[in-house]
Amino acid sequence: MNSERVAGDLRRLDVGAVSLNEPLARHTSFRIGGPASVYVQPGTKEDLVRTLDWVEGQSLPYFVLGQGTNVLVSDQGIDAVVISTSRALRYVEARGQTLVAGAGVLLTKLAHKAQQASLGGMEFAVSIPGTLGGALVMNAGAHGSEMRDVVWEMVIWQPKAGLRALAPEEAEFSYRRSAFMTHAWIAVEATMHLDPKDPPAILESMRHHMAYRKKTQPVGDPNAGSIFKNPEGDYAGRLIEALGAKGWYVGDAEVSAAHANFIVNRGHATAHDVLSLMRRLRSAVFARYAVQLRPEVRWIGPGEGGFEATWENLWCEAGEGLQGPCG
Repeated sequence: MNSERVAGDLRRLDVGAVSLNEPLARHTSFRIGGPASVYVQPGTKEDLVRTLDWVEGQSLPYFVLGQGTNVLVSDQGIDAVVISTSRALRYVEARGQTLVAGAGVLLTKLAHKAQQASLGGMEFAVSIPGTLGGALVMNAGAHGSEMRDVVWEMVIWQPKAGLRALAPEEAEFSYRRSAFMTHAWIAVEATMHLDPKDPPAILESMRHHMAYRKKTQPVGDPNAGSIFKNPEGDYAGRLIEALGAKGWYVGDAEVSAAHANFIVNRGHATAHDVLSLMRRLRSAVFARYAVQLRPEVRWIGPGEGGFEATWENLWCEAGEGLQGPCG
């Protein structure tokens, strides 16, 4: 990709701020990641759609990034146009018993907006870092609730089709998965249908959830949230902690002392450090319990699957020697 030409064309489109070789470590909660060849921050929803239409029309590789809270970006970065939703899609409005919000709005803000509108059902989201868009992709959840419990309708951008409505059943929500992972869809907006509730009661629930998060998770250290999905009938954190793995480290990547299913960046951790530590944990859990942990964090970097190489490929390429299939 001719980065300078692409950046120049985007600037002439006047869709927002454009930069070259932008370090993605600045835009991920892990504080890890190499440069994006071209990084653009559209200013409005219309600018975002124009950017997506143009990039797709030019057959350019692209990736849409929210707050970067559930991703691990390669140290080599990505040779692509990275499109940020941090400015264009941060709106939220209460309409009767619904909240209509852009995919770039923070879940914490969404929960507080619901509380102010006397609407219950979003309390669980107050303790989840990241944006609505990322939460839809991952069907994020906490405290026994998840996004599929509240989403009523979505607006997505689809290549060659532009904006269209998407019903919840089309999203095929399941545990930490959705059809967004297998389709070239970009979440633009969502409507949440909620129930009337007393604001003080909502606030009390949110305070409880935040207190629990601060007590059980490494809130002050750069991290990407839960590293592995919970295996059926068990918890990844319990299995890892039972190994005595809290405190295990590779470089500046360390298994958190607060929660064993979190890896924290102690200062200068690289994606290679994190991958190596994940492989060590995964192999150790399989060796002792014959349970294969599946990553919850998304890998963004070179591989057979493009920017999001399958974890199976990464495990196999590593030659980690698991006692079972490398997937």
